[in-house]
Amino acid sequence: MKLLKKISVLVSSVILACNATGNTSYAIKNDVEAIEDPALEQYARELGMKTDRFIFYNTGYTRLGDSNLNEDDIYYKHYFQRCGNIELNDKPLENFFSCVGSGYCLGISLASTLAHNKVFSPYDMQAGKENLIDIELDDEMTGNIISYQTRQLNTDFQLYMYWNLAHYTKEEKVDMLLEKAQKATEQGKYFLISLDSDNLAHAVTGIGMMDGEWEFNGEKYDKCVLTYDSNALHRDEETNNLISHEYTPDCSIFINSETKKAYMNFYYAVAMDKNLTFFTLDDEDFMNFGGAINPANSYETDISDINRIDIVSENAYSLDVTRNDGNKYDGIASCDKIFSNGNMYFCDGKDFEVQNTENAENFIINFTDINHAVKSEFSGAVNNIFKNETEFRFDTSAATEYDLTLVFEEGSYKFAPHYRFDFSGITDSDFRAVQTDRGIILSSTDRVKCKVKTIDVNRDENGLVTSAEENVQEDAVSTFGNVLLTFGESGSLKYYTGENYDTEVQKGDVNCDGFIDAVDATLVLEAYAANSTDMPAYIGKTLGDYNGDSFVDAVDSSLILAKYAELSTT
Repeated sequence: MKLLKKISVLVSSVILACNATGNTSYAIKNDVEAIEDPALEQYARELGMKTDRFIFYNTGYTRLGDSNLNEDDIYYKHYFQRCGNIELNDKPLENFFSCVGSGYCLGISLASTLAHNKVFSPYDMQAGKENLIDIELDDEMTGNIISYQTRQLNTDFQLYMYWNLAHYTKEEKVDMLLEKAQKATEQGKYFLISLDSDNLAHAVTGIGMMDGEWEFNGEKYDKCVLTYDSNALHRDEETNNLISHEYTPDCSIFINSETKKAYMNFYYAVAMDKNLTFFTLDDEDFMNFGGAINPANSYETDISDINRIDIVSENAYSLDVTRNDGNKYDGIASCDKIFSNGNMYFCDGKDFEVQNTENAENFIINFTDINHAVKSEFSGAVNNIFKNETEFRFDTSAATEYDLTLVFEEGSYKFAPHYRFDFSGITDSDFRAVQTDRGIILSSTDRVKCKVKTIDVNRDENGLVTSAEENVQEDAVSTFGNVLLTFGESGSLKYYTGENYDTEVQKGDVNCDGFIDAVDATLVLEAYAANSTDMPAYIGKTLGDYNGDSFVDAVDSSLILAKYAELSTT
C-alpha cells in the first residue's frame, strides 16, 4: 500500500486513494493478527459481497511524474471536456494525473455503491454483465472508473467533503458514520466512506452494520461497520492472479458507540492513533452528479455557503467569518486545517475577512465557493482582505503590488462570455472589485492603476469544453474614480463611469474623467515611455490607441492633443 503525502495548499485537489502493492494485502499489516469472524463474513455475503464488488482492485492508472503524461491522454481529454470553469483554472492536467495516478479507490467505491443501489446496473457498465464481479477492466471500464475517481476534483465535491472533515469533531464524524450505516443497513444500500488521517487518505464502500462484542488492545467495541475495501487482495486459487477480496473483517470499522473510539485492523499500523477520521456520504444524486453512467443533473445537498480559504504566509493572521444570519465566528478556531503543510480552511458564511496581523509583505489569499474562485497575491504591506458573494477588496499601509484572478462558474455571471479576469497593478491605499449584472466595478480610494486580462472558455452545443483559453484580451486602465469594466456585443472591452455607470468612456479619455485634454495626451506619452523600457504602464489600447494601429505611442498622444485643441475651439 502506498501512503500518500498531503499535497501543497496551492494545489486544489487532495488524493483520496491508496495503492495496493505486494503479493497480498496481508503482507502489509506489520504482523497485526488477522481477525477471524465467520458471522461477519456470512453477513457480508447476505449484504451482497459475493457478487456486488469488482474483481479488479485499487491500483494507479499510470506512474506519477511520467514525462509522457500530457493533454493528449484519452482519459484526461474526457475529464477536461467536463470540467467546470473553476476546475479549468486550477491546474487540471496536474490535478488529473495526481488523482488517477495514485489509485482508483474513490472511483471503485462510488461505482460499486451506485450499482448496488440500482442507480445503474452492471449491464449499464459493461454489456452482458449481470454482476459487478463479472466486469472486466477494459479501456471503457477504466474510463468509467476514472470518471468517478475524478469526482473528487469537482469543486462541489471537494467543498462538501473537506468542510465535513474540517468542521465536525472526530466524535461527531463517528456518529455520522453510525447513522449512515444504520440507515443503509435498513434500506439494503451501500454508501461511501472516506478514511482520513495524518498519513492515509482512502475510500471504501460501507455495506452494512452489525451489533456484537469485540475487543482489540484492551478496548471493547459494540458496532461493526462492514466495508468493501479495494485495497484488500488475495490470489485466486485457479488463476493465481491477484483479485479483490470478497470480504475481510480486517477492513471493517469497529466502533465503541459510547466512547466513539474506532478501530481498523487493516490500517492499524498506518492510521490508528494518527487522527483517523471519516467522511460519509449516501446522497446518490450528489455521488453521481455529472457521472459517467446515468448521471444526475442536480442534487439537494446544500453547499452554497461553503468557502475554501487558502492562506499562505509565514506570519500571523486571523480569519473572521460572518454567516447569513449575521453571527460572526473565528474561522481558524472553528475548523481544523486540512493540510499540515499549508493553511487551508473550510468555512460556511457570507462575509470573510483575513487580517495580516503582522504586516507581512508577501501574502497569498485564495477563496473558492461553488460559483466563484478568487486568487490573490500581494507584494507589499497588505493589511486586510475582504470577500463576500460579489465583492473582493483589500487595504494596504504602503505601496503594494497585487495580482488578482477572478473566475466565474457557468451561470454565475451575465455580463460577458469571459469566465476569467486577471487584474494586476499597484496601490498605495486599497483596491476593490465588485461583480454586478453589467460587469465588474473597479475602484480605489487613491487611484486605480490596473492591468486587465480577460479569457474565454469555449464549449460546444453539448456543453463540453473545446478550449479553456480563447479570445484573450489584454488592456489597462488608470482613473481617480470608479470605473465599470464591461463588454460590447462583439466582446470588446468597454469602460463606463458616472453615478449609475451610464457614461461610456471615450477613446482618448485615458484617465476616465469625462474629458479629452492635455492631461490624457501626457499620460499616453508617459505610458509609451514606460512600455519602451519595460516598465508598468496603466494605459491600454481600448482608450489609449487613438488611431487604431494596435500601439499606444507618441502618435496617439499627438492626436489626442489635437483633438483637445479642436474641442477647445468649438
